[in-house]
Amino acid sequence: MEALRQDDPRRFGPYTTLARVRESAVAVHFLARGADRDGLAVVTAARPALASVPAFRRRFWSEARTAERLAGGPVPRPDLSPEGDGLWTATAYVPAVTLSEAIGLAGPLPERAVRVLGAGLAGTLSRVHASGAVFQGLAPGTVLVAEDGPRLTAFGPLGAAAHAEAREGGQLSVRLGYLTPEQVEGQEAGPASDLFVLGLLLAYAATGTTPLADGPAEEAAERIAHGSAELGSVPVGLRALIAGCLSKDPAGRPTAGSVAAELAPEGAADRAQGG
Repeated sequence: MEALRQDDPRRFGPYTTLARVRESAVAVHFLARGADRDGLAVVTAARPALASVPAFRRRFWSEARTAERLAGGPVPRPDLSPEGDGLWTATAYVPAVTLSEAIGLAGPLPERAVRVLGAGLAGTLSRVHASGAVFQGLAPGTVLVAEDGPRLTAFGPLGAAAHAEAREGGQLSVRLGYLTPEQVEGQEAGPASDLFVLGLLLAYAATGTTPLADGPAEEAAERIAHGSAELGSVPVGLRALIAGCLSKDPAGRPTAGSVAAELAPEGAADRAQGG
């Protein structure tokens, strides 16, 4: 968290900004106080250079409405900016750090914490897939690690983008941080694509490195499409599950529901009790 900069907005609707929380490829996240002054919120404000692009605006609102539809558990309910008041959403503030920040501060998570994390994320993916949708919002910077389990801050490829820019003619270019074998080959992402990314994320949480995906984007894409994942540093109890998620063949990957059940049969919330 850092102090506001000179050109940062001081208000978003009823919210008064207090500090910067973090930045992403497409937005700046601000700590803010609402009009009732009874609690804090995080305002996610689109970068101005992108907010003027119609394709970006459509995607931003689509992902915000996905979060609104999925609200509950790891998904905080967003307050959406009214029409004509910029491009932002607000959610209740929860003391937490991103997964990438947690790994940077304390190193890889213990197996129990990885199980809580994975079960919570897989449970949300299961809800998304049951609705016929694909999530595409998992990345080390979009998953928050809180005391009682994970929270999610992105609900589609825009929020999880590693890079985004507006191009001539109103085109929007978005590059994801994590790709899947089928996407590298030019195919559309499906529910099984979310499971591949979940496997990458859990391996990262357990070891501090991401199999296949670390390094320059082009080299990572080649490894994702054709390389073998080295999982020797993953705890033995998680190795088979993560290897299944990282199957090159989407049909060979487990479902989100089966992953959640295997990681925490009693449920992520119960597994998280006790710290």
